[in-house]
Amino acid sequence: MPDQTRGPGLFAYLRSLSGRNGGDRRDVIATVFKGTINRMINGYLLRDVINKVSGIHFGSTEELHTLGALYETMLREMRDAAGDSGEFYTPRPVVRFMVAVIDPKFGETILDPACGTGGFLVEAFQHLEKQCKTVEDRQLLQNHSIFGGEPKPLPYLLAQMNLLLHGLESPQISPNNSLAVRITEIGEKDRVDIILTNPPLAAKKNAVFLQIFRATNKQLKPLCCFFNSSCARSDAH
Repeated sequence: MPDQTRGPGLFAYLRSLSGRNGGDRRDVIATVFKGTINRMINGYLLRDVINKVSGIHFGSTEELHTLGALYETMLREMRDAAGDSGEFYTPRPVVRFMVAVIDPKFGETILDPACGTGGFLVEAFQHLEKQCKTVEDRQLLQNHSIFGGEPKPLPYLLAQMNLLLHGLESPQISPNNSLAVRITEIGEKDRVDIILTNPPLAAKKNAVFLQIFRATNKQLKPLCCFFNSSCARSDAH
């Protein structure tokens, strides 16, 4: 600790953060750090990283745009390095094409139940952002339009940062496995208008996706799906 005594430390403090009404950035930070382990043994290096981050002006649109572009490059390199190891990051041109074809309209809710690093949600957010006309529109987009789920700690953290850098102030990403909820437990309040996803099928616990889409390959080709079921509006197709 700063006074040379031993205590829970920085990561424990970050995990304990809590917003007043829930759903603000403190809750996002707490959820991210619950699955994070500090592998940086050297405290001086950690201090250097903190100093670099402190020097970033997150209120500057120009700096955020640059950071977003750099982050996209990093995610692309991670995807290329993953190869056939089981991790899969949908190429951004494919994501853009799928969002353009679906063409979400302002006011619709969008879900990616296996969002990975958040590519579909970022692209959908930017697509809807162009349709915002008023402050009220932007508040609706920020709080009631974009939803996701990602149970693996590293992609979950990357998705949160990706969305934050692209302007979504409090990403609503669940750290739980989307398939853990029985379909009979999904109610009216859980409905969404659009599902955009590329489901990961490497894990045995996600084998139900194979049955849903009648696929046999380990990784499905990128999908854009409207579900006429409990998780989508009744007129979807």
